[in-house]
Amino acid sequence: MADEMDYMAQAKELTDSYRLLVRRRDMLRQQYEDSRSWFYTKDEIIYKLSQGAHEESEHVQTSGTSNPVERTVLNCDKVLASMNREVQTQRTEQFLEPYYEVCEQIELFEIGLRSLRGQTRLVAEQLFVDGKKQSEITGAEGKLLTRRNVVREKENALQGIAAVIRWRREGA
Repeated sequence: MADEMDYMAQAKELTDSYRLLVRRRDMLRQQYEDSRSWFYTKDEIIYKLSQGAHEESEHVQTSGTSNPVERTVLNCDKVLASMNREVQTQRTEQFLEPYYEVCEQIELFEIGLRSLRGQTRLVAEQLFVDGKKQSEITGAEGKLLTRRNVVREKENALQGIAAVIRWRREGA
């Protein structure tokens, strides 16, 4: 019985937050796209690596590369890859991981919603997806439903969504 209440609480939380989750998903997707500009270009790395190289003098010639600018260019690809790996890690932690979590919650809600039938689904879509108030909910014929009907169908919807959450959590 405690598990049953837990699934109902999770269903209520999902239904209450669905619209915010969708906005958060869209925002995270946009931030991830915008963060492409965080990656370094080869020119930026060459500039950063060679800033001090121009002041170095070439007193001793050895068998290796002594030209600091040439050394900089040779190291550039390694440094570029390393710095861009760090950028990608940061993008993943900051945007992708939260994005996937939000998508998982949205998917769970939407599976629950699709499991509902008839008037229950119609009421759930209006309440949870469209964000209508209970007094604005209509039936299939387009007529306003009574408060009692809306409350009953909302409860049925929460139970249906809770059943899907339980089914998913317990591994089907």
